[in-house]
Formats: sequence, C-alpha cells, structure tokens
Amino acid sequence: MFKVLLFVLSMQLIHSEKVYAEKIVLAAAAGSIPTSYLENGEQTGILVDVINQAFTRAGYTVDIKLMPWARCLKSAQEGTVDGIFSLYLTDERQKYLTYTSEVLITQIQALFVSIDSTITYDGDLQQLADNSIGIINATSYGPRLDAALEQGLFKTVDEAQSSKSNLRKLLAGRVDLIPSYRHVVFSTAKTLGAAHRIKQLSPPIEAIPSYLAFTKKRDFSIVIREYNKALAAMKQDGSYDMIFEKYLQ
Repeated sequence: MFKVLLFVLSMQLIHSEKVYAEKIVLAAAAGSIPTSYLENGEQTGILVDVINQAFTRAGYTVDIKLMPWARCLKSAQEGTVDGIFSLYLTDERQKYLTYTSEVLITQIQALFVSIDSTITYDGDLQQLADNSIGIINATSYGPRLDAALEQGLFKTVDEAQSSKSNLRKLLAGRVDLIPSYRHVVFSTAKTLGAAHRIKQLSPPIEAIPSYLAFTKKRDFSIVIREYNKALAAMKQDGSYDMIFEKYLQ
C-alpha cells in the first residue's frame, strides 16, 4: 500500500511540475529592430520567432513581454518573469540568472557615428576618449566596451531607454557615437528614415555570444535542457538560418 501511495504522489509531482512549466514567461527588449519589436500591434523579430519555434518544439507555450531593457533585467532578477533574452554572459548577471548553454545569437558589436563625423578609430578605444557616447541603460556591450565605460574612458556618457531613443540622440548631435548590434542600429535607422545619416566605424568592437537565461528564483533545469535540444536541432535542420534570412534579406 505504501509503495502504491508513493508512486501516486511521485506521479502527481511530475505532473504538477510539467503543468507549471508549460507556459514560460520571458522578457525581451522592446523596439529592438529586427530582433524583438511590435509591428501593427503584433510581436515580431528574429529572436521572437526563434524563441517561439524553439519552445514549441520543446513542448512549451511562451508568453513574451516586450519592455525597456532595464525593466527586463529587474523582472528576471526579482522572478516576476521566468527568463530573459538575449543577453551576454557576465559575472554579475550569473548571480541571479541561470544561462542556457546553446547560443541564441552572436552579436557583432560596433560603434556608429553620424555620416558627416570626422571621428577616426582603428580598434583602440583609447582613441575615442574625447568623445561623448550614448548607451542604453543597464546594457552590456561586451567585455572591452564595458571595461572602458567602467573606467570612465569617455568624455561623457548619456543613457537612453531604447535603441530608438539612443539613435535619435546621435542623429540630433547630442552624442558623438553609439555602440550597437549592427543589424539593430541600421534597421532602427531605416524605420526613422535615417539609414543614410549614420555610418559604422571599423573595425567592430567584438563578436559576442548572446543567450536566453532564466531567473534563479525557481528551478528551470528541465526547461533549459529541452530548450537547448530544440535550438540545437533548429540550427542543424536549417530553420534557424531561415528565420534570419527572412528578416535580413
């Protein structure tokens, strides 16, 4: 009788865990074109599509909340959302987030200036010390630029809440340069009718892997395992690349 009761209880626990995890609530930066944004009131973007397809394959429903990036991080830290995408791996974030192992996207971080800017750069960030830079609040730009910002390299640092507002500061001459994922800044500039008004400084800062991560407030080890398998399969069968081609053709 005891064995039967133990079996029933264990099955209930397994079932309740699955029911709890069937709907995953994730946060992502709003207005990040072409990765996560609203178009005609509908969520769209490269990473929105990748995340939805990966979790569908893994057997879960996803509810994506698009919001300012600083709020995304705060929500994940407090556990009011289950996870967040896409973000770089940092020591600070690993204190409150459990990262998936499968890379969601590799982002090429570069610096951008207005088309008539005379700023020159050969890869040495020290050359840019006399310039003002616009960044997005609570955003990591990878080890090199994060370290330069922490050390106070730039003349002034101006924070914005989104890619669009940061780009507008550059276009208005309020900052000399901005860092960004290349596709995001040019897609955002296109929506503002200003793609011809900016240019990229060469070389890029660095290529950085970016991930989906889950709050440490709850155990998502099973979800993470199934998600990693699903995303790896998408890369293997070509569906991952097809999503990128859809938006970047």
